Parts: sequence; structure tokens; C-alpha cells
Amino acid sequence: MTPNHLLLAAVLVGVAHAQADVGWRGVRGADLRGMFVDHEFADGVHYAFQFRGDGTFTGFNMGKEMRGTWRSAGNEFCWTQRKSTGVEECFEVERRGDQIRFVRDGYEAFSGNLSALKAQRPTGQPR
Repeated sequence: MTPNHLLLAAVLVGVAHAQADVGWRGVRGADLRGMFVDHEFADGVHYAFQFRGDGTFTGFNMGKEMRGTWRSAGNEFCWTQRKSTGVEECFEVERRGDQIRFVRDGYEAFSGNLSALKAQRPTGQPR
């Protein structure tokens, strides 16, 4: 490769990296709580959590059932998982469309997609 080709490749990699974070915005305050009520946060493979308006959540992580409580605290999302140590964990939340990422100390802890929970049909009702 010529020096010009190397320079062009470096610029393109830099632009692609810079664009990767474009569009993410922090979610804070009342918007934070409203965003999670009656929604599911999932990565499509490893975990899926359903958040209820009463401050509880259910779901699974790596095939294990998870339950606990959640809340918004100022500008952070906080949750306590009953089966783990019972320690509350808090994160900043960023959103880009339906994509959500939880951030702690400036680093992404985990990410996934947020979608509205589908209404449950009563047992015995035809589909």
C-alpha cells in the first residue's frame, strides 16, 4: 500500500469509529422510569427482562430465572436481583432508537433492545 492508501484507510477507520457513538443520548429523570414500565429489555440470546410498573422485574439470564426490583434514582436506573447478592446496582442509561445501553463509570456494562410487552391473553382464549 502506498502512504496515501494507508492514510485513507486510517481516516475511514476513524470516521467509522466516531460514527459508532453517533445518536446515543442519555435518558434521565422521569423519562427513564417511563421508558422501562411494561417493556422488555433483551439482547436476543443471553438475557431478557420484563419490567412492570410496580417496580418488579422478571426474566432470565444465561438460562437462569431472574426476579427482583427496579427503580429510577435521579438520572440512574437501579435494580436488585433477588437471587444474587441482593446488592443494588445502578447505571446511567443511553438510548438510540430501540437500542439501550447501560453505562457505569463511562463504560458500557451491557446492551440490548427495548420493546413493549405484549398483552397477555387469558388462558383458554383462542388466538
